[in-house]
Amino acid sequence: MGRVVIVTDSSACLPSGLVEELGIVVVPHRLHLGGQTYEDGVIAPSEFYRLLESGRVRATTTAPPPGAFLEAFRRAASQGEAVLCIVFSSRYSVTHQVAQEGARLFREERPQVPVEVMDSRNLALAHGFVVLAAARAAARGGGLKECMEEAQQVASQAGLVGMVDTLRYLALGGRVPWVVHWATALLQIKPILSARGDEVRPVERVRTRQRALERLVAAVRERIPYSQPFQLGVMHAAAPELAQQLAFRLKELEPWELLVVEFTPVMGVHVGPGFLGIAYAVMGSGEVLARDVARLEGALGPLPPSSPHPALIVLCGLPGTGKSTIARMLGDRVPLVVLESDRLRKRLFGRPTYSTQESRRLFRAIHALADRLLQAGIHVVIDATNLREVHRQPLYDVAQRRGARLVVVHVDAPPEVVRQRLHRRVLHRPPDDWSDAGPGVYERMQSQVEPIGRPHLRVDTSQDVSPVVDEIVRSLSPGG
Repeated sequence: MGRVVIVTDSSACLPSGLVEELGIVVVPHRLHLGGQTYEDGVIAPSEFYRLLESGRVRATTTAPPPGAFLEAFRRAASQGEAVLCIVFSSRYSVTHQVAQEGARLFREERPQVPVEVMDSRNLALAHGFVVLAAARAAARGGGLKECMEEAQQVASQAGLVGMVDTLRYLALGGRVPWVVHWATALLQIKPILSARGDEVRPVERVRTRQRALERLVAAVRERIPYSQPFQLGVMHAAAPELAQQLAFRLKELEPWELLVVEFTPVMGVHVGPGFLGIAYAVMGSGEVLARDVARLEGALGPLPPSSPHPALIVLCGLPGTGKSTIARMLGDRVPLVVLESDRLRKRLFGRPTYSTQESRRLFRAIHALADRLLQAGIHVVIDATNLREVHRQPLYDVAQRRGARLVVVHVDAPPEVVRQRLHRRVLHRPPDDWSDAGPGVYERMQSQVEPIGRPHLRVDTSQDVSPVVDEIVRSLSPGG
């Protein structure tokens, strides 16, 4: 299947630059204002909010008609070979139903072009993050299934918190009773709401915008999973200064991505001017992997020339056994890339915690980078403990997939020698030693060693290692 094109509705609140960059097709909602009907985005937000606050006109919204989605699918099909349409939560609008009807019409017209319609089960920019996940998966060359899986993963962990300056506009739309609006207006209360999945809940009530800003940040702190890369987005309706203040505060949380967007008129109708909110989402695993691989690749420096028959050399052994020494000796003899897990871990995480989740993410990126380098014809050395067969199997698979020669090396040394090395490391670490492993780590990891299930070489680094290094180098030669 060729390129997947993503279609969405304008409530996603995506910045125009990202829409253009990722080739997203946006179907505008309809705005009914003063007896006229406009497509969302035609009237500038500043003009719309001025009219809304004046009270001289009544504004309502409707979903796009099926024909608008049909036309969007035609446009998407002209740019790709499959279409994924993601619309905001079906609990709050008929947009999903309308998009399904548009898809039915399109299938009758173009049965050879796959088209799927997905309910993001999110609102505003939280919905937009789901759309971005799918669009970025498509940009990486993902198929329809991969794009949907990435979007669903993000949708399940996305949400938003927001402060409405007044409940008047929600009351006008029938979303809260008028008596609630009157009570909050009388008491000068600004409600903070949260939306996650199909559920909207009250969080807190504050009396000032500055207090609302503080509580919004606190609410997001409670909701984002710090163990995973996440993205944030500030949303506002005619509150640009507060939005910038909020964005400045959110930078402290170190999101992978931070967007600031102004609500379009169609969104502003329901919350009114003064709305301020934060959308949050965990980054999709495919996007995380792509960025991790790019970051690790950036740490490699100039790449060596390619070989018609690249090899994957997998070093296995406990900390302190001398794997990095073998890797350096090979690098002095053969043009290759060494993927040293200790160094790359610090490149990726700065101050690593060595958690299971962190290690899983690191090695997923290392294996993907090794795959990319082998595809380019470059010899690769994996310098990591690789103690268990479950750790080594993905590397066996990479070598097989790329038709690369597989050289597995068990690096070892007598325990007393290893302990002496690790004690010296604790007292004085060489500048080229990236490992944090000390004697305690060595003792704990001994029980994890499993026999290597493939033909392999063995080297005792307390002895002369030159014969084994020579043998590896010979195996990399065309006739080796």
